[in-house]
Amino acid sequence: MLELAVDYITFALNVAGALVVLYGSVQAFPKILKIEFSYKNKFHAYENVKRTYVQKLILALDFFVAADLLRLIALPTLDEIILIAMIVFIRTILNYSLSKEIHRHKE
Repeated sequence: MLELAVDYITFALNVAGALVVLYGSVQAFPKILKIEFSYKNKFHAYENVKRTYVQKLILALDFFVAADLLRLIALPTLDEIILIAMIVFIRTILNYSLSKEIHRHKE
């Protein structure tokens, strides 16, 4: 029973993360096209789109990490612990680098 509930919740969290990535991509694509065909100084115009898109990616990574941690807490096996720990580590590093990218462009 617990395993089934964890599966449903982690699936929902993964779907939410995927939807955030999809939403961010759909939101950014027309802005990128507009910049390509309208602006002469594209660098500054891209920075705003990039910052917004990276924020969406960070939010999506948070959903993915939450799903992995829930699975780890609810159904711990040694193989699962090692696998999920590596995945969470990689996603945390990615999240950190994306956050640094946003803060670098705000300065």
